[in-house]
Amino acid sequence: MLEHYFIGIKTPASIVGQVEKYLSKYQLPSQYKVIPHPEDLHITLLFLGDVDSQRLPAIRQQLSDIAKNSSAFQLTVDGLSFFGSPKGPRVVYLSVSHPPELDALQQSINTKITALLGKPLDNRFTPHITIAKKRKEGQPPLSLAKESFDPAPFPVTEFTLFTIHPQNSPKYEAVEVFRVPGAETNVNV
Repeated sequence: MLEHYFIGIKTPASIVGQVEKYLSKYQLPSQYKVIPHPEDLHITLLFLGDVDSQRLPAIRQQLSDIAKNSSAFQLTVDGLSFFGSPKGPRVVYLSVSHPPELDALQQSINTKITALLGKPLDNRFTPHITIAKKRKEGQPPLSLAKESFDPAPFPVTEFTLFTIHPQNSPKYEAVEVFRVPGAETNVNV
């Protein structure tokens, strides 16, 4: 059986309080089937889906090369948002700033890894941290509103190749972490 993989940026534990605030405020655990474990919070750069293990060495090498040609940067978590209708969105998430460095990293990964796997480019990229998804059937309408909050900056000094274990909690396992050169000195927090 093929395992499923994705490439992402792990988010800091410091945002868990903000996640818990919104889970409670909108009673999201009673409304949604999937509430990510705090250790699973991340920003997806590219979802790979099922990948034959024989292709992993080439993927890892390509990601290592991308990391060597990248540099650290800063992201900011700054609000609550969603995909879909505010009365019952399919995904509720924390919004993330969209600096050019994030776009460059995501585009490089998207272009090189999809070419390596022979998959089409996925040009839809909205950086976000999912906090709830897959709305339960028969729930009353929600009244979600997009909200801003005091920006919470964090440095991005690495990205990770994850595998998915759907039956576990947490369900995402780091296969390999790719640190960017000079990460310790390039980003001020």
